[in-house]
Amino acid sequence: MLSPPEVDPDARPGPDGDAGPPDGGASPPDRDISPDVDVVWQTVRSVVPDGLDRDGCRALLSDLARLRAWVDATEVRAARRIRALAAEGKAEPVESAITGSSGCSGRDARTAADREQACDEMPGLEAALDAGELSAGHVDVLAAVANSLDDDLRAEFTSLQDALLGHAAGESVDTFRRRCRLLARRLVAAHGGSDAEELDRQRAASNVKRWVDKITGMAHTHLQLDPVRDQMLWKAINQHLTRLRQQDQQGSDRTPWAQLQVDAVIAAVTAGGGSVRVPEIGVLVDYTTLAADAAAGGLCNLGDTGICETVDGTPLPVSTVRRMCCDADIYPIVMGGDSRPLDAGRSRRTATVDQRRALAAMYASCGFDDCGVGFDNCRIHHIDHWIEHHGPTDLDNLIPACETHHHLVHEGGWTLSMTADRVATWRLPNGTIHHTTTTNRRQPT
Repeated sequence: MLSPPEVDPDARPGPDGDAGPPDGGASPPDRDISPDVDVVWQTVRSVVPDGLDRDGCRALLSDLARLRAWVDATEVRAARRIRALAAEGKAEPVESAITGSSGCSGRDARTAADREQACDEMPGLEAALDAGELSAGHVDVLAAVANSLDDDLRAEFTSLQDALLGHAAGESVDTFRRRCRLLARRLVAAHGGSDAEELDRQRAASNVKRWVDKITGMAHTHLQLDPVRDQMLWKAINQHLTRLRQQDQQGSDRTPWAQLQVDAVIAAVTAGGGSVRVPEIGVLVDYTTLAADAAAGGLCNLGDTGICETVDGTPLPVSTVRRMCCDADIYPIVMGGDSRPLDAGRSRRTATVDQRRALAAMYASCGFDDCGVGFDNCRIHHIDHWIEHHGPTDLDNLIPACETHHHLVHEGGWTLSMTADRVATWRLPNGTIHHTTTTNRRQPT
């Protein structure tokens, strides 16, 4: 695929809208774009979204994503040129140029500048972005992870661009982000001498800030926490959230989800009196990693087949699990080990504690494909409905579903079926298959 040619950065639009020569110089060459982008652009210009069906809308969104990728790749080139001009004293810094030209926020400008630097370090990113093989979100993930590493580890991380690009082409941004973070942690552990050093740095960097917006009068409290203490905090909050959600009224008087979360946070931090329940944190460790840890005397095996993480997918060094025992109760979920009976049949409607733990071992988030709502914020849904189909409260009939996707299969007319090996099929109200995919995505990586 052809890449858009470089354009004279000093060219300015002439009276007719075309780029004219600066200071009377020669006119720049006509600018061509990649043939497929040109075709997509012509198609998008002729489409009226109001008359499209579902497939037509999805095709339009795909075309827009293709155009957006090309635009983002072009922005990378423009940012690179601005950076070169700034080094010569002929332009302002890249971030200032972006905010001044596009009106975007300072944060978005910094992201765009980081994107350009990432493409400089990993040239394959720019080509893939220009070809529409990945999105700017994938590039931003790589930039953010690379920026979190020191120079030596950053160089090792960027040297793996070919493998990372292969994954990015077939993964959502959220899935790709988790993969890159896992890789970064493995690199840190391999070079740091102790796999717990990263957690120590995160703990030392944790902080709390509080301020009041002078315009809106709204008070802001910002917490930056290491993953262990973040888990402790949100376990406590989610306990109150579950109680408030059960008490909340249904129908038009139902409290918005955002307000329920606020109420749960306030309830968690203001609860007092009586004995304080220690938050329960689930840590998932596969047998191979656990055995390797024991053999190594406490060092985590971060090879390609290990898994050691919290229920929401946050990776943890095995050596920190012992340290966590000082702060919270730990219940082990060992992949491949024996477990308690997980079927309740029709004896009870709600999932048992053991069933929720087992589901948490399989799902870090909602069972809908690529939904990032965490497991603790999901309801446990009966595939065969408890009332309508007399479905049992057995593990094979349960799946976590967030508020949005739980609503789809109850009030929205969608249907959900699942095979014994947990391959789920989601259908639209008209019977059309939306997608079919395996839902047990918690596997050693």
